[in-house]
Amino acid sequence: MKIKYSYAALAGLVLPLGFSPGELWGVSVLSFCTLIYLLENLNSRQSFYTCFFYGLGYWLSGISWVYVSIHYHGNLNIISSSLITILFICCLSLYTGMVGLLYKKLSISHSFNAILIFPICWFLVEITRGYLFTGFPWLLVGTTLSNSFLDGWISVIGSQGNSLILTTLSGCILVAFRQRKNTSALLPSALIISFIVLSSLVLKSINWTSPLEEIKVTVYQPNLTLKDKWSYEGVAKTKTLMEASINEAEKSELVVFPETALIQTQEELKNWISNFDKKAKDKGVLFITGIIARNEEEIADNKMRNRILGLGAAEGYYDKKKLVPFGEFVPLESYIGNLLDFMGLNLTNTVPGNEYSLIKSKDLLLAPSICYEIAFSGIINETAKNANILVTISNDTWFGDSLGPIQHLEIAQDRALEQQKPVIRSTNSGISAIIDNKGIIKTKLGHFEGDRISSIVTSYQGRTPFTYIGNFLSYFYVLIILGICIIKRTKVL
Repeated sequence: MKIKYSYAALAGLVLPLGFSPGELWGVSVLSFCTLIYLLENLNSRQSFYTCFFYGLGYWLSGISWVYVSIHYHGNLNIISSSLITILFICCLSLYTGMVGLLYKKLSISHSFNAILIFPICWFLVEITRGYLFTGFPWLLVGTTLSNSFLDGWISVIGSQGNSLILTTLSGCILVAFRQRKNTSALLPSALIISFIVLSSLVLKSINWTSPLEEIKVTVYQPNLTLKDKWSYEGVAKTKTLMEASINEAEKSELVVFPETALIQTQEELKNWISNFDKKAKDKGVLFITGIIARNEEEIADNKMRNRILGLGAAEGYYDKKKLVPFGEFVPLESYIGNLLDFMGLNLTNTVPGNEYSLIKSKDLLLAPSICYEIAFSGIINETAKNANILVTISNDTWFGDSLGPIQHLEIAQDRALEQQKPVIRSTNSGISAIIDNKGIIKTKLGHFEGDRISSIVTSYQGRTPFTYIGNFLSYFYVLIILGICIIKRTKVL
């Protein structure tokens, strides 16, 4: 079995090649073909470990960039940072291991298992990972199909549902390969593959939303080091850059700055913001920026809010509601807070926002999200259904020039495809981008480029099927397959 576990780990290592920047989704398909093949004729324990080792390869290759944040910005030594990263990878691999247990529990026959059982097992565990312990919906395998000829379903079932399509395709290819000399046995797999391809092409051609108006958008990427950003000199530089952005902006232009671009609180900057707001209003500029906010009680408790603020012709604000565990708050703080202090991890407790809200202007409704929130399609659905443009701000400086910011950008492309509305993404040091309603990047700034990008963006109105029903179709499909499993097992007994 050890050699089988090694093969599983190797197959997992290549799975992330389907994500950006590789975008070799065919490799991800073959990776799943290998895993499904390795799961044949195993007991429950062996199935768990096969998928667990697959997960070790998958997460080691896809998510080990978190080490950059822990070591370089968490001020931990190499050994401690490595141990925490390995622990994180092992925890995520437990989810993958659960796929093996569930697969064994539902198994009926090789072909049925490959085409129907494995996809729903993977989907159910991905869904669980997206919700359990505040959720971590990162590297959903359906994302690998984005901007391919098979991404037509994403506006109907979302990137989470696309995981069903990718894994079903993998099962069909494995079965087709096994049955390549038996024409009649090959037919079901061929029909399913044909249906997936043709239906995706048809759905890809449908415009679920309709264009409204064109607007000029400029995204700024200040590219301040974390040391500079959190200093008075950095605040002065940012203010100067913001003031210059208004002077250079055209009437009705949308200008976007990144997460916590202003690290002083909204209350501390009250007078400056008031003057700046008036200047932007006079010129008719829609100005969006990240800022820190706190009331008197929160100041006393050393707490804050991570806010995206509309100024000038843009009105309203949104406080980040979905916080990052161990980054913005400490889960079970009363139990593990002392341990984190002992390890030297000084974390800031951020207060979550109370509701999901839009930033409004005379002609536009903007759906805001901050950093990690863009990974949660359900959160984006809350506001995007009534919005014309999606705006997301982030500070990925913590992750350097690793794969993290690249994967984060790809997730933003997924949200554009799900909603068929443009996404404007501003980050402190990369990767900022302007994405159209089909998930295509119109222009972007790379890692550690201090600059700005501009483009004419078309706003959209309307809703996609996914906006209306979310994951309902995927859940319904899973229930049907589970029902078939129950019926088949009842007949056997």
